[in-house]
Amino acid sequence: MSTSYISCACNRIPHSADWGRNGLICFATCHAVAIYDPSISKIGKVINTLHRHKERVNTVRWIKQRNLESEFELLSSSVDGTAIIWSKLKKCFECTSVIQIDNIITFSNSLYLSNHELHNDKTFPMLLICIGSIKGDLKLLCRDRCGIIKCFQTLTFKRKLPIDASFSNLPSTNVPLLAIATESSIIELYVTKSDAIKELHFVKIQVLIGHKDWVRCMDFNYDTNNCILLATGSQDAMIRLWKISVNVTKPLNDELHQKEQVFVVNDTKYNITLESVLHGHEGWIYGVHWYPLQLSDKNRILRLLSSSLDKSMIIWEPDEITGIWSEKVRVGEVGGNSLGFYGCKFSGNGLNILAHGYQGSFHIWEYLDNVRNWIPKSIPSGHFAEVVDLCWDPKGRFLISTSADQTTRIHAPWKNKTIEFWHEIGRPQVHGYDISCLVMLTPYMFASGAEEKVVRIFTAPITFKNYLMKIAIVDDFQNTIADSASVPALGLTNKAIFNDNIKVKEAISDDFKNEDYIPPTEEELMQNTLWPELQKLYGHGYEIFSIAAKHDGSLLATACKSTSPEHSSILLWNTNTWTQIQKLTSHQLTVTQMEFSPNDRYLVSVSRDRKWSLFECNGDAYTLIAVSLKKDSLHTRIIWCCSWTHDSCFFATGSRDGKIGVWNPNFTDNKIVPTTNLHVENSVTALSFSPQSISEHTYILAIGFETGYIEIQKLQLFTNNFAWQKCIVYNSSEAHHLTVKRLKFRPQKEYSCTLQLASCGSDHAVKIHNIEIEKLKNL
Repeated sequence: MSTSYISCACNRIPHSADWGRNGLICFATCHAVAIYDPSISKIGKVINTLHRHKERVNTVRWIKQRNLESEFELLSSSVDGTAIIWSKLKKCFECTSVIQIDNIITFSNSLYLSNHELHNDKTFPMLLICIGSIKGDLKLLCRDRCGIIKCFQTLTFKRKLPIDASFSNLPSTNVPLLAIATESSIIELYVTKSDAIKELHFVKIQVLIGHKDWVRCMDFNYDTNNCILLATGSQDAMIRLWKISVNVTKPLNDELHQKEQVFVVNDTKYNITLESVLHGHEGWIYGVHWYPLQLSDKNRILRLLSSSLDKSMIIWEPDEITGIWSEKVRVGEVGGNSLGFYGCKFSGNGLNILAHGYQGSFHIWEYLDNVRNWIPKSIPSGHFAEVVDLCWDPKGRFLISTSADQTTRIHAPWKNKTIEFWHEIGRPQVHGYDISCLVMLTPYMFASGAEEKVVRIFTAPITFKNYLMKIAIVDDFQNTIADSASVPALGLTNKAIFNDNIKVKEAISDDFKNEDYIPPTEEELMQNTLWPELQKLYGHGYEIFSIAAKHDGSLLATACKSTSPEHSSILLWNTNTWTQIQKLTSHQLTVTQMEFSPNDRYLVSVSRDRKWSLFECNGDAYTLIAVSLKKDSLHTRIIWCCSWTHDSCFFATGSRDGKIGVWNPNFTDNKIVPTTNLHVENSVTALSFSPQSISEHTYILAIGFETGYIEIQKLQLFTNNFAWQKCIVYNSSEAHHLTVKRLKFRPQKEYSCTLQLASCGSDHAVKIHNIEIEKLKNL
């Protein structure tokens, strides 16, 4: 088993992403930490998710090496009151230390006290850690070489809450220096007179005053010429640069000179002066980051990156002659519905800059020598709220997902030789309500339901088909209603746009190669990939909750939230005339999921009323042929999910009580009992049978749990009974760390040697897992 694709967004808080010298980006995503390698393919790839926290992760930072080598450890902290150190053991990151605090952790930072490579899990470099919490104190901890972490000091600030903290060393020494920003808009400086573990004790030595609002971010640069610079960004939209240097005695004269603050450590005097005040942003400043020092640098490059809620990032540099700091480069967004940037980072080589925004998206610009400018790059993207449903294109060319973040997104693979690199190619719906369900009707049409009483139908514009032609075979073009789409101000409907300049490309030119393909950027996805709305369907009394369609797309079934039999009915719609043709009544409460059998003869529905219902097609109508028993029923709690086998011979149901039933639709003697059942320990929230058989009378069933785990079970039919065999288990790092909401196998050809399973969950993630068929056969 392997995971070929992970789509997830960054948490919408400051300090939740960092770019290391090792070339990797670590970022917080829901309750986990994601590792993203931007060097893979053209847009990079999220290669792993690390899960150990139980609540939202607030900060993620690489622990910087003092010798400027690549990082091998990172520090994350969470709302659950834990801070975790992840260390690279062998080839992957593992949890090596868990620090438990009694309160919600708001920020954390760290500093190595010694240079030492981490070769195993027995010897560690000495590490200084600070952790701030909503209690209003700052805990200082130290890790020794055996990996033992102890708290040696707690700093309190009376009624002032600490907002952020940053570590450095005093110029030309190994003495730790700690800067702490509090909600009083001042910065307090602390030092310890020694870097020995037994003598660690921080004392306040100075206070930096000047900002008019909370200081939200700080960053020290590297020690050069016996001085360091501290950059502080504030909600007053100002950046201040503070210079800390070794005191040099100057002769007294009448010349003007900067105001200095002095402190003494180990008989050495240090000066603090205000180097500059940078004003260029129009919103709160949430990120500052110094240009990384290179090992080969002879002359230090002074360059500062900042980001703000005004949707811009600025690179600041001092003038070579006057030394006055000024804005050199400004990048960012114009318009759109985002709310600005929460953080910014230089890449390890300084040739890329990254920002993460309110909608969890990354924005990367790369400096190109040939154009001498910063150019936006394509980057991975993902939902920033619970992902509730997903569905494959009938031909398996792309996957469409929807979420409580009020968007639907299309994911597709770009193939380089034999390797598939997945990415987002479209954002067909951006809604004003949380979307709850969707289904594909045809290769270029889907229906979705949201927290409104309307079912909406969307059809692909020419712009999407042109995108798809670059990466997949498109031989089924049909007349489309528009060239593209847009949403009017204060509107909920995607309006069609007709543009004579957009033409349908009948075929990709012969000289087009995979190397020429460029995935869309975040700005293109937001502005140019909407699908026009074709139709609205009215008829339900409450918010739409579940939806299903016949495999030929000719019939659509919809259901809404309900607490009464009247509104628990399933409505059937003719997709040629968009009229309601039938109303199926059986349930008393909300229908949680429906699915047509692969031969479209049956429709099965499951509900909060703890029952399933089976409808059979007789001519042009569906009739109720079976309902699970109320007494002596297999399921005693809400039934969340259902799925049909590829041959339409059996369907499975899964419920909150941890029971899975497999049923034969040909019931005899009115005995409604399962052919087989399985009782597991956790609530079952998603089921999916594979679309093909790996051998005769054998079915593959994927099971998703409330814990986020996914199991792959092999069912072998012997006479009239099944034998269950657990083949694969994906844990909370490999699968999801919150409830699995939907599982769907990718439609593929019979001779394929790999099954691909798409999953989505409440952890905001969409994943695609590869399962080798040959290995399943041999289990």
